[in-house]
Amino acid sequence: MIGVCKEYLIQKLKDAGIKSKIHTSMKTLTRTNESHVGAVIFEEDKLVRSGSKTIYKDERGDKRKRTKIFDRDLSFGVVIGEYDDSKCEGIFEKFIALLEQGILIDGNYTGIEFDEAQWIDENDDILKAKVAVRVLVTFKGGLYKDTAYALMSDLEQTIEKKEDAYGDE
Repeated sequence: MIGVCKEYLIQKLKDAGIKSKIHTSMKTLTRTNESHVGAVIFEEDKLVRSGSKTIYKDERGDKRKRTKIFDRDLSFGVVIGEYDDSKCEGIFEKFIALLEQGILIDGNYTGIEFDEAQWIDENDDILKAKVAVRVLVTFKGGLYKDTAYALMSDLEQTIEKKEDAYGDE
C-alpha cells in the first residue's frame, strides 16, 4: 500500500507541473541545490484494530465475508518549492485539484485527505527555493481478511438415531 500511495502522489506532482526529480527522502531533499523542487516523504503508518464486517458477492457470484482487521492511515508529507510565489501557488493549487477523494488499492477503497498547508519562505527553510509549501496527505484504508461462506449443497447431512439413555424399556 505504501508504494502505491507514494507513486500516486509522485504522478500527481508531475501532472501539476514539477519537472525535476521528485525526492522521496529528507536526505536527498536537503542536499538538493534546485529552486524548483518536489518531494513525497513518508511520515507515518498508523494502525488501529477494527472488526467491521461486510458481506459481498465475488466475480463468480459466491457469497463472501470481508473482515476489516485494521484501520490503516498512511501519511506523506508533500513539498513543493519554487523560485516564484505565484508559480509555487499555481503548482500547489493544481496538485490539490488533481487529488481524488479516494483510490482503489487491491480492490479496496482508500480515502484521501489532506491537512492544512504550511507556507515557508526562503529564510525559514533549508531548501534553496524562495518559497515552499508543505501539506500532509493521508490515505485512509485498511487491512482485510476474506472468508467464503459454505453452500448448503456442499454440506453433508447425517442423521443418527439416538438411543434412550436407559436402553429399551
